[in-house]
Amino acid sequence: MMRRLARPLRRLGAQEDGAAAVEFALLLPVLAALMVGVIQYGGMVFAYQQMHDGVDAGAVYVMRGGTDSTAIHDVALGAWPNKPSDAAVTVTQACTCAGGTADCSSTCADGSYPQTFTTISATGTYAGPLGSAQSMSATQIVRTQ
Repeated sequence: MMRRLARPLRRLGAQEDGAAAVEFALLLPVLAALMVGVIQYGGMVFAYQQMHDGVDAGAVYVMRGGTDSTAIHDVALGAWPNKPSDAAVTVTQACTCAGGTADCSSTCADGSYPQTFTTISATGTYAGPLGSAQSMSATQIVRTQ
């Protein structure tokens, strides 16, 4: 009885038809998860780079002599392509004379111009193809005199 059952089982075990399909079925979930991760986080890296490009544009504007906070804000926001709906840019300026806080519109006691620190910050939320929201932020500080 055992011999009769063993022979067909041996033949069945020796067949390799469909082995590739089984291997593909086992690897498909891993490959799909990897692909979804690349799309989700690759898109987030791309969105972050675009936000950072906007902040950089505002910093370049300051380095070329721009001092108006509203104009800096508009340049940074305008240079940010594909902004999310909650995109926000903030610009703050602080001045120092000899290490102490000073008024940005007047000269220092020694007659020199105060050092101006312009901070440009951007925030936004990236919602990728999976719909999971990731908050992003970028900041650049420019020191001018």
